[in-house]
Amino acid sequence: MTSDHSDVLILGASFAGIELYHQLRRSAAGRKLSITIVDRQPAHGYIPLCQERLVLRLPPAQSLLPTQRCVTAPGTRYLVDEVTGLDADHQVRLASGARLSSRFLVIALGSALAPPPQLPGHEHLLGYKLADEFAASQPRLLAALAQPAQLVVIGGGISGVELAGELAGLARVRPPGTHAPGVTLVDAGERLLGNLTERAGRMAARQLAAQGVALRLQTRVLAVHERGLELQTRGGAPETLAHDLAFWAGGVRPAPVLAELGLPRTASGFLAVGPTLQCHPERVDSPVFACGDAVRVIGGAGEWPTMQRAIECLWQAKVVAHNLVALATAPANRRPALRPHSLTADFPHGVSIGAASMIVYGRLAVELGPLGVWFRRFLMRQYFRRYGASISPTQ
Repeated sequence: MTSDHSDVLILGASFAGIELYHQLRRSAAGRKLSITIVDRQPAHGYIPLCQERLVLRLPPAQSLLPTQRCVTAPGTRYLVDEVTGLDADHQVRLASGARLSSRFLVIALGSALAPPPQLPGHEHLLGYKLADEFAASQPRLLAALAQPAQLVVIGGGISGVELAGELAGLARVRPPGTHAPGVTLVDAGERLLGNLTERAGRMAARQLAAQGVALRLQTRVLAVHERGLELQTRGGAPETLAHDLAFWAGGVRPAPVLAELGLPRTASGFLAVGPTLQCHPERVDSPVFACGDAVRVIGGAGEWPTMQRAIECLWQAKVVAHNLVALATAPANRRPALRPHSLTADFPHGVSIGAASMIVYGRLAVELGPLGVWFRRFLMRQYFRRYGASISPTQ
């Protein structure tokens, strides 16, 4: 086993982790800090468009951030390894057997788009957000499309609507040698996009139906089998829906490793942080921070309604960078003023629905057609350039 020390140790290099590195390297004080980043993978697919990558509408070369290659500044290093636990003195244990210590620790390990473990047969549901899930699911999808297949998406939020739209889009454009699938979207709610305006939900339902998606709302999934779902519509008798593949898009869960860190967590298992994004906010000088999808902010009246979106990860990373540098540069006899994270109640939501798209902001919902798809890809390219990874639109 090896032991190693750095000023800043960042666990996770997706949206929050890589942005924190970027923010630290933008300041003179931050550039003086040695930084180690640990992540299971050297590159990260652009998660907001992972459904387009799944169906090969978006080629992998255009949607993969070469994260490790973006970490090039002096005094920094990137380890491809997996976090397995945290000792009482905040020394990090890795799957390789290495142990890392640091002056400041930042946890940005994200979340998992995964079904609840108490759902019978949940292991038959396919994920597609994380790299290992994606690598397993895409070949199975392409194999199923070798014949007319029945595909099911569970979850009527943004992720489910977007995935169902992309799968339905295979009726228009699909890889050679494949067939157009039948697509069904199942959700227990009364309408789609339950966290957005009712108008947005109606627009999404109309667009999906126009592209051939069968909607099964007010329908609970009782159990999952390899080739079928046990369903129950509100007020109806249980029934079975046959399928060739079923995808889970019904909500995120805490990354399992968060339970191994011994840090304060919420009742749902996410890391509990204060407004300054410290894991022990009762200590002004706490050296342990967390940000991104791994956290829920606790302050004031209770848990904040965090948006759980990529832009929220970027904002939180900026707050952590500021507070971390403030603690690192403060004289020993003075407590620095730390910056609290600002709660943003809403932000424009772009939703792609196969051949259609919309933008939703508050009660406003506007259909954008292909323009919305183009704009979201433009945002992806701008995001990659932020870290020095220019991706050509034709690459």
